[in-house]
Amino acid sequence: IIDTGHTMSLLVPYLKEQGAASVRVAALLQKRTDKSVGYVGDFVGFSIPDRFVVGYCLDYNEIYRDMDHICVLNAAGINKHAAP
Repeated sequence: IIDTGHTMSLLVPYLKEQGAASVRVAALLQKRTDKSVGYVGDFVGFSIPDRFVVGYCLDYNEIYRDMDHICVLNAAGINKHAAP
């Protein structure tokens, strides 16, 4: 998932500086957010709103990662499973 794009905006140039002939970034999800630094992946499956998503190996406090689909975790779910 590409959230703000900050990590990729630093990692891609670094890998090129280290001698990589080519660097391409593929992401299943890219968030549409005002916090974005403007980085856009080369191959993006879905553009999604700036919401907290879980499932398909994305978790919240180690919960929901084994779901076979991706969904938005609402405030009730976040509060229910918040870390103590």
